[in-house]
Amino acid sequence: MTAQSPVPQDQMAARRASARRTALLFAAIAFAVYAGFIVLNAVAQ
Repeated sequence: MTAQSPVPQDQMAARRASARRTALLFAAIAFAVYAGFIVLNAVAQ
């Protein structure tokens, strides 16, 4: 096994910010799809 080298704190913060941004982007897309189906259902009636 190889030991992992410690990641610098600033690099870890950048990774967290990137992961948070990606998660929020996916959440926004999921919400848009969800809201779109609700709107389509309301318009179709």
